[in-house]
Amino acid sequence: MNITGAKGLATFTPSVALDFTDAQDIAAYTATVSGTTVNLTRTNTVAAGEGVLIRSLNGDHVSEDIPVAATAVEPTAGNMFVGVLEDIAQLPTEKGGYTNFILNNNGDNGSGFYLANNKTVAAGKAYLRVPTESAAKISFFSLDGSITGIEGVEAEAAEGEKVYYNLKGQRVATPSKGLYIVGGKKVIVK
Repeated sequence: MNITGAKGLATFTPSVALDFTDAQDIAAYTATVSGTTVNLTRTNTVAAGEGVLIRSLNGDHVSEDIPVAATAVEPTAGNMFVGVLEDIAQLPTEKGGYTNFILNNNGDNGSGFYLANNKTVAAGKAYLRVPTESAAKISFFSLDGSITGIEGVEAEAAEGEKVYYNLKGQRVATPSKGLYIVGGKKVIVK
């Protein structure tokens, strides 16, 4: 099967099981939620009908032949991506105790997962379904164990005072060497 991905990221749902083991330009990821973090974990096989995130490994538009899996593939346990094999005309933001997110490019805010808000999800794509009690707290995305995005960290400081947050979103009184968030931006303390 030939997969053509948008530059950077796209969601995907195959109609047959695929084997990404030898893929050179495209990686497939499943999603799990742990606390305030959505963990995106690379997977070598994707079951038929299973939703995944597809990532261009070179950051450019890619097209690659991905072979059909030689053996039966079971969906990844706990994967929060929901595969879409038929168009969904209006995906609700909340349903059945879950909050739904779609991958979208939101102009100045860039590409990311945004509330579904009754948007269309095309066949062959996927959406992210997170338990509602966790959805409001999510502020980090982890790609194979590395934090890739931080949202919603707000400084509660007096004007001119710098407030440091670690990558878990916890306020740090006296930062040592490392990576921190200050005023919504990533800062390295040397």
